Amino acid sequence: MAKKEETSGVPKKNWKDSVKTSLIMTMSLLVAVPLIISIIVSYTSSMSKGLEDAEYINSKQSQIVEEAFLAQIQQQIRTIEAVAYSPFTIDYVKNAEARDDDSMVAFLTKANLIYNDGNAIVVSDSTGQQLARDDGAKLSNVAEREYFQEAIGGNSYISEIMVSKATGARIIVPAVPVFDHDYTTPIGVVQRSYDLSDLHTLLKDNITSNQRAFITDRNGIVIAHSDYEINADDAEDNRSDRDFFKLAQSNSAGTYETGKGNDKQIVSYRQEPSTGWIVVVSSNYNATLASAKKSAYFTVLIGVIMVVVAIIASFKMANSFTGPLNEVNKALHHLSEGEFVPIEQFQGRKDEFGDMITNTNSVLDVLSGIVKNIKDSALSVHESSVELADAASQISQTADDVSNAVQEIASGATQQADEIQSVTESVGDIDVATGNVQTSTDELSGIANRMQEVSTESAQSLADLQESSRNMSDNIIQISEKIGATSKAVENINEKVEGIASIATQTNLLSLNASIEAARAGEAGKGFAVVAEEIGKLAEDSRQMADDIRKEMDILLEESQAAVGMASEVQKGNDEQQEVLGATVQSVNAMIDDISSTVESAKSIEKDAGTCVSAKNVVSDAMSSLSAISEENAASSEETGASMQELSATVTTLSASAGSLKEIADKLSADMEFFK
Repeated sequence: MAKKEETSGVPKKNWKDSVKTSLIMTMSLLVAVPLIISIIVSYTSSMSKGLEDAEYINSKQSQIVEEAFLAQIQQQIRTIEAVAYSPFTIDYVKNAEARDDDSMVAFLTKANLIYNDGNAIVVSDSTGQQLARDDGAKLSNVAEREYFQEAIGGNSYISEIMVSKATGARIIVPAVPVFDHDYTTPIGVVQRSYDLSDLHTLLKDNITSNQRAFITDRNGIVIAHSDYEINADDAEDNRSDRDFFKLAQSNSAGTYETGKGNDKQIVSYRQEPSTGWIVVVSSNYNATLASAKKSAYFTVLIGVIMVVVAIIASFKMANSFTGPLNEVNKALHHLSEGEFVPIEQFQGRKDEFGDMITNTNSVLDVLSGIVKNIKDSALSVHESSVELADAASQISQTADDVSNAVQEIASGATQQADEIQSVTESVGDIDVATGNVQTSTDELSGIANRMQEVSTESAQSLADLQESSRNMSDNIIQISEKIGATSKAVENINEKVEGIASIATQTNLLSLNASIEAARAGEAGKGFAVVAEEIGKLAEDSRQMADDIRKEMDILLEESQAAVGMASEVQKGNDEQQEVLGATVQSVNAMIDDISSTVESAKSIEKDAGTCVSAKNVVSDAMSSLSAISEENAASSEETGASMQELSATVTTLSASAGSLKEIADKLSADMEFFK
């Protein structure tokens, strides 16, 4: 409950205007923005690198498939070229009369042994008539076939897809010319069929589980597919409308992405220049980039954790900065309302904030003690001034009584001098008058003694009050020194804030230089330019935060200076009080001296009255001296009257000083009522 009452009077700041919010936002952004940018760049780079690697692997896979396919085709072409370039074959085709068919068949069989796939090697003459084949099948004329026409023109050629009449399988026919011995004039053709069903096995053996591959001819017709075998009676699969076929018309090799979602594919194609066939290998995009995505997601997760840790650290750092400031602000707020509430938290800190907390508590303790002493002194002054005023009133009343009595004595002495001739008859009256004088003199002496005692007590009280006032001045000086120490701590904090602002300015310059260098780097520096721009913004935020802290420190410095001003006002009032007390002490001392004189005069009157009583029996014999005694009594009475007038004036001054002192004490008490 006490804690709630302690903080309930402190005005709440809008969270948007709080230094704590600025610190948290700035520190979080300083860490989070570069980290997020790094995460994005890392994620993008990982995915780009993964995609680049996948495309490279896919392209290499298509190259491997193409090379494997070409290896088989080229092996067949080399085989039939070896047959076509053999002098035995040239002589067999050129010299019809000297042909040895059995030797040729044996020769072809031997050349075809390495394949053992049921496809025959066939030799034809320049008219297209088949002359020999190693399988012994019926010979026919192939002059109308495209592959024969191309080969007899002097070019090695691979035919379009066709169906073998012998086996019923889908085949292609590589054909090479047989040149005369001059190796320039075509005189025949050597051919060998290639069963396309072998390509299905080749494709299947050269790809991974998340890939598929197929080969099309130069017209876009699918020749072989890794997922299934294509039979002679299957419908023609024409893919000339696909992107790979269109791209292959301008680029012999390439890689691109197609499809969406789970059907998204990375497609690589290569067109074999000799046949015009296109080898296509496609990989599932998601399966291929699964490991890259996993690595990228892990990087993002680590980045998110780091961002969370950075935000938590920002909260802790902001609390370590704003906590002491809030506590000092609360203490100053309570002080502005006249309450001395010490700071209980953060007293164990060893940094500048800990020093500020310690100095603030010291100022509050010293100021609280001084205010208590001032209150006590003001109360004591008030009570003493009341007592002094009462004593002055009593002294004034007594002085009036004494003055009246002295006037009566003076009047009697004058009458005594005038009626000296009738002294004898008036001896009785003289005896009565002398008795009255003695009684009045006794009363005057007692009153004077009481006045002397009261004045002495008043002088002692005023001296104690003057000493208390001096102690209060010393305490006020200590307050000023403590507040000065607080101001020095605030100035030290301001210097460090200036350092933060300077660092922020230098960081901003570095960001500007980095932006310039990034601009010079062109496209490669765009990402770094974004980071440099964000760093520049964060540096500006840091500078703004430093300005905010400096403003708060300036407010604290102004509050400290206001406290110094208040202490100066109190000291000024105390100095005025000391001056009044000094004047009052002087007046009281003078009054004491006057009262001493009054006591002496009263004793003298008492002595004279005794003399009158002693001499009343010899009045007749001392008539001559009676006149002198009467004159002496008149002079003494006049002197006593003058002393009493001076005493009355002194008492009046003392009463006025006591009233002034009471007003000062009342004013000081009223001022001290501000402090609880």
